[in-house]
Amino acid sequence: MEFQNRLNKLRREFRAFCRDKGRGNQQKFCRSKKQSAFKNSVWLAVILFLFFGSVALWHPAKIAGAAQAAYNKWKLLTLILDKIERFYVEEKDPDEILDHAISGMLSSLDAHSVYLSPSEYARWKEQYTGYYGIGLKYNFLHPALIVCALVEGGPAERSGIKLGDKILSLQGADVANLKNEEIRQLLIGPEDSYMIVEIQRDGLDDHLVFEVPREKILLESIPCYFMYNDQVGYIKIAHFTSTTPTELDIAVAKLQDENMGWLILDLRDNSGGELNAGVEVADRFLSAGKIIVFTQGRFVQSNQQYISTNESTYDDFALIVLVNQATASDAEIVAGALQDWDRALIVGDRTYGKALVQTEYPFQDGSALLLTTARYFTPLGRLIQRDSGQADVGAGPQVKKETKTKLEVTPQKFVTPKGRIVYGGGGIAPDISLEESAMTMPEIIYKLSRLNKNYMLKFADRFVSGNPKVTQDQTKFVFEYQVTDPVLEQFYLFLRNAGELQLEKEARASSAALKFALKREIAGRVWGDNGRFMVA
Repeated sequence: MEFQNRLNKLRREFRAFCRDKGRGNQQKFCRSKKQSAFKNSVWLAVILFLFFGSVALWHPAKIAGAAQAAYNKWKLLTLILDKIERFYVEEKDPDEILDHAISGMLSSLDAHSVYLSPSEYARWKEQYTGYYGIGLKYNFLHPALIVCALVEGGPAERSGIKLGDKILSLQGADVANLKNEEIRQLLIGPEDSYMIVEIQRDGLDDHLVFEVPREKILLESIPCYFMYNDQVGYIKIAHFTSTTPTELDIAVAKLQDENMGWLILDLRDNSGGELNAGVEVADRFLSAGKIIVFTQGRFVQSNQQYISTNESTYDDFALIVLVNQATASDAEIVAGALQDWDRALIVGDRTYGKALVQTEYPFQDGSALLLTTARYFTPLGRLIQRDSGQADVGAGPQVKKETKTKLEVTPQKFVTPKGRIVYGGGGIAPDISLEESAMTMPEIIYKLSRLNKNYMLKFADRFVSGNPKVTQDQTKFVFEYQVTDPVLEQFYLFLRNAGELQLEKEARASSAALKFALKREIAGRVWGDNGRFMVA
């Protein structure tokens, strides 16, 4: 009863605070939409804190004390907001102040607990739930946009747009005068609406105009798959969504039709996605009854075990998993499970080390909170969260490990069923480490590919136009063509003519990496993501 009385008192005093501020600007401040949303969020946070954070036996005195502490902090916050609104040297937007307050509160937790504004949350959801658009990806090639990927069977492809086409205008607006966000807003839109796209195509004097319908576009999580040779197949998983397991089934079936005996599963630069999708992908490669991953948190709902089933098990081919420093989260769940159960050989570089589970809490105004609610562990009990200063001690079921203490610097060792040594803490350590130079592009490559200038793409576009025979056969290009020294000299001259003498100097110091990057860019210019990944 005392708990409810304190909450009701807090509600009354806050309402009185807003009501009694007779000044118009204070009333506007208190009534702002974001503040109302924030107030509701804080109320929720207070209630959850009191509900979950109190001691196990719900001692009334402790509950009352927690309610009083929350009330005091909230009252202090309203006073600070009032002083800023009334006396700060410059007028400030209350929404912006409250956004910073929320961000500051979450920054004390961990790097992955974040608040997303309505626009940020909508964009974040697109990568998992899709969007309404025309189904193409583009890069900037001033003064145009160049089409670098098309959704197979999507509205843009069906309308006749092709890879390498240059977009000159959208809805009559010259793209050279549009910012990236403006372009994005033009491309997306309501279902059954239409986009007018003006195209310049190589070899044609006249421009082409397409009327393309907007439809629901589900982003492909597997951008390409192919047979590397007569026995080895390759599948690239870029991220994990609800469609990833089905996409994987299709890719594996087609590769098996070509007598695949080995599979290279590429998880490089995969930052994760939906937990269940990662679990289902790992499940495809494991026999039934094995732990894939388990999670542990403060509450019962956070403690889960995910067990493999006997559905769609791929056990008739050898498996290699490629990882790098940008492999994270659900991609690490897959790599960790396959490594712990001796199902795959992990090759590459140590992964990022994100073993935290975020729960999504949407709010009525369209914003959302992504809050870390659990840690996940590999089947052997490895916590691979990157945490400087602490070594992993393992946890949970089926742990067979050599005992270490938290004070030891050496990563803790775990033993797989077949006797392999694997390590906990700081990401997934590969079974076979590749040289850093083989996995990581030098900084100059990223400088040459920056959005505003993108010299790599500009040169690739010029090269393709001037060397049509080189790119007539995709397989021959991927496996036989090599960027020669004369081609490199053409690129250096291209930089020099653009006035980029310092970039030219840095590029000359990384000629081997530059040859590889140019070949990949040329393949991407002609064959899109499929060509780019075949080279990579």
